[in-house]
Amino acid sequence: MPPHLIVINADREYVPGAADPNGRFYARAVITRLDGRPVYKNFVMYQIEEGAKFDELQDALGDAEVRARTAINDGFPDF
Repeated sequence: MPPHLIVINADREYVPGAADPNGRFYARAVITRLDGRPVYKNFVMYQIEEGAKFDELQDALGDAEVRARTAINDGFPDF
């Protein structure tokens, strides 16, 4: 497997009218190559869009990691 770097960013959804902190967590990921070459076709990064929402931050981060590793293993499928 080529050397990849996975960067995961999590956020909390905003629930209008609810006291802070509010909402559940969701995460997205960006995959790049450590050597700077294109990851997929001529793209230097491959983005994994936000996924399901979770009550716990760690669950959202784990979900994004699994989806990113699946994309790598599947050869970066078109969505």
